[in-house]
Amino acid sequence: MSWRFCASRSIICLTVLLSLGTLFIPLTNPLLLAVDILLRSYLIFVGTVMAHESVHGHLGRTRAANFWWGRIALLPSMVPYTNFRKTHQLHHAHTNIPELDPDHFMKSRNFFELSLRALAMPHHWFFWLRKRRRLQRKDLIELVLNYLGIAVVYAVVLAFVGPARLFWGMVPTLVLVSILLWYPFAVRTHEGFLTGMAGMRSHNYYGRFMYWFSLGLSMHRVHHLQPKLSWIELRRFVVPVPRGLSRWLPQRDIQPQ
Repeated sequence: MSWRFCASRSIICLTVLLSLGTLFIPLTNPLLLAVDILLRSYLIFVGTVMAHESVHGHLGRTRAANFWWGRIALLPSMVPYTNFRKTHQLHHAHTNIPELDPDHFMKSRNFFELSLRALAMPHHWFFWLRKRRRLQRKDLIELVLNYLGIAVVYAVVLAFVGPARLFWGMVPTLVLVSILLWYPFAVRTHEGFLTGMAGMRSHNYYGRFMYWFSLGLSMHRVHHLQPKLSWIELRRFVVPVPRGLSRWLPQRDIQPQ
């Protein structure tokens, strides 16, 4: 097995274990609860990044292996893998094109609207696919089983930790994950939603910090141009933050139109 597969699968196991396992720690201190929410938000975010890797075949040599690891990676986020897999492939095929790119839904007029759309995104995928008759019977069966698996896992967690711990451990977390995933690493990396040359349709972030923080998701333009490269292989394309730009705030390499 490739060491790249092992590295990514190990990250998935660790994120799932920690994001769910820490729910079993009883917390009453507001400060510790805030730290708990922030930590779990980042762990679930990492899980979504690894699910993204699975869509592109970077978690195994077979389709089945990628599908199963993708489902596991998304388990803490409560998002079914089926919708994400099908819509993300269409996002690559029709980047930034209204009606053809499912993720064009995130183009918003203000941050409040963006936040609501980020929360609604997994449900939007389902209705977007259904409206365009892109969901087959086998997809619906897979979707039901996927939701059932998620429900079983969280029912077990609920039985042990109680409703209050599960609510405060997950609801604020899922809100933060949605915003973290869709604002800096989707809307900002497609700012302008250009439909010209492929290299103009998405943007990268400068610097190694953003690369390691997002496990390669910061290299969005390169990923769109070379989707067969895993997150580990994208490291060689990272460009240091140019002199004159802030090193404390994330900076994007936006190509001129």
